[in-house]
Amino acid sequence: MKRRFLQGGSVAVWLIAFLLAVLGQLRLDQSPRAAPDPLGLALYAWATLGIVWALRRSPGWLDQKGLPREEPHGAAGFRPLWLALSIGGMALAFLDSGGNRFRLAGVIAWITAVIPWFLAWWNAPLPRLPRDGLLLRGHHLALLLILALGIGFRYWDLWNLPLDVNSDHAEKLLDVRDVLNGEYRIFFPRNTGREAFQFYLAAATIRVFGMPLHKFTLQVGTAFIGVLLLPALYLLGAALWGRPGGLWTMFLGAVASWAVIPARVGLRYPFLPTFAAWSLAFLIRGLRSGKRTDFLWMGFFLGVGLYGYSPFRGMLAALPAAFLAVGLTRRIGQTRTGWRLAWDFLIGMLTALPVLAPMLRFIVDYPEIFFYRLMTRVSTWEKPIEGNPLLILADNLRRALLMFHWTGDEVYVATIPGRPMLDPIMGALLVLGGAAALLWMLHHRDPVPLAVLTAGLVMLLPSAYNLSFPRENPSTVRAAGALPAVLALAALIPAQWTAEGGPRHWRWFRWGTAALLALALIRINTDRIFREYATTYCRIALNASDAAEILRGFYAGGGPETNAFYVAYPYWFDSRLIGMWLGNIDWPYTIWHEDLPRVLEAHRRLPGPKLYLVHPEDRSTLAALRAAYPEGWWALRPRAHCEGLGILVFHAPPGSP
Repeated sequence: MKRRFLQGGSVAVWLIAFLLAVLGQLRLDQSPRAAPDPLGLALYAWATLGIVWALRRSPGWLDQKGLPREEPHGAAGFRPLWLALSIGGMALAFLDSGGNRFRLAGVIAWITAVIPWFLAWWNAPLPRLPRDGLLLRGHHLALLLILALGIGFRYWDLWNLPLDVNSDHAEKLLDVRDVLNGEYRIFFPRNTGREAFQFYLAAATIRVFGMPLHKFTLQVGTAFIGVLLLPALYLLGAALWGRPGGLWTMFLGAVASWAVIPARVGLRYPFLPTFAAWSLAFLIRGLRSGKRTDFLWMGFFLGVGLYGYSPFRGMLAALPAAFLAVGLTRRIGQTRTGWRLAWDFLIGMLTALPVLAPMLRFIVDYPEIFFYRLMTRVSTWEKPIEGNPLLILADNLRRALLMFHWTGDEVYVATIPGRPMLDPIMGALLVLGGAAALLWMLHHRDPVPLAVLTAGLVMLLPSAYNLSFPRENPSTVRAAGALPAVLALAALIPAQWTAEGGPRHWRWFRWGTAALLALALIRINTDRIFREYATTYCRIALNASDAAEILRGFYAGGGPETNAFYVAYPYWFDSRLIGMWLGNIDWPYTIWHEDLPRVLEAHRRLPGPKLYLVHPEDRSTLAALRAAYPEGWWALRPRAHCEGLGILVFHAPPGSP
């Protein structure tokens, strides 16, 4: 009877602590930007104390089954011939990558560098299929369901959300067109410099599936990269907390608005969290198992990620910092096994070198281009630093640490402006999971979770080091390298809840409440993504699609394509996006404001009707058009899909004047 009472009391404290944390997060979410709500902080404090008390009385907390176990090490040596072949391939790939170009010989040498590197250092038997074949078990079905859920969140109504895009997309499409035209660059210098992975992925999508040079093609590719995040999250969570941890980490990544929205935008944003998750997952697996092969894969994904999105460069510091945090705690350098683990980690980091051979040549040849974006944020290259750099950095770090629960990104493109990065439930789970992770490390004397925490903190720096433009911090997309760590920590509480044993009625109760939690997370994030974000984005984004629709109507009514024009206006939409919607990104019929008097004089001699798209606040252009075409008329075309700024359409009839 006493045991039942204690177990029931522990369950009640679990639930009360969770509810207090959610209430605390709701208070913080609604508190003013000047200071967080004290009651919200107090509720969080009580919730943390409650969850620690409940965990210390949970029998399942003592169970670490399902975690990767340290295995006997394979051969410590290497294969010199394969290593020599890899180094030779690296040298040839480096030499043949001059002029910022991939060439066939250099690509073959590049592949020759990567594969022999693995063969030189691989010290484990190759994986084999089980003798009984592949059996579909319960957790496999759960994996497939979560994967399907994540695919649905990333691809549902992708054409319309987001519908209109910005100048960054136009720049990306020009880079993709360069690839399609045979310009195989290693690094694309347009628009302050961009890594190449997305452009080759989009070009392959166009070649294989016949898709157009369109923003939707970019979105399809980035959503796919967002889907690749999910299996990495499973590996990461399972390596930390066991199979339930893997499933919950993957589930949180499938639905979290911070993971989903940037993957739908069509820019390079999801490359950062996806490859950060893969490299971090294999680091944790290597720390658990001691297998060199895990560290090799860690280095491989580190190298691949550096072709994705520039803030990923923070992983060059995050992985060593994470390993060092665990190494100092374990005192790795004091044992022979520890030295071997450190050696294998170093080999893993060096694995990035053959993967990066072409990029290294570009860095040597064009360092000012490669580092330009970084230097404009941490130095005075573009703008003077206004204030003490150390004080700016400290304030940036403070706001970056608060972005999960209180502060938010101001940019509308990939987040809900001004809102915390996490929904109230995930925000609560992160705080409780952080406390539980600390208890886990103390109770089990297991420092491995410290590696994840360290990596997550380091990956906030790509957002926080913005000294020249501190208002850009916190950044949803530049801080996304911390997303895998955040999700893994937030998954610990529900993973422990569902992994608990006990009588059958208690298990059914735990699974039922876990199902309700999952449904609540799906519901809340569906609302955040498909209603709140969609409404805000549509209202702010510039409506080039409406402009294209007006032009199509003019063409369909018999108007000549050469007689429809867009009058540019400061901070209005990019005319190349009008062309994108019309199927010609080089659409040439833009009138620059300073050229308007001369252009209108020439247009007066054009036969047929004429049409002009004008910014609603551009009164000087409207006056010039009315003077040039006294018989013309104008109308304000409202936005087609939401509230916001419309388009003023001026019609000049045939023969006017």
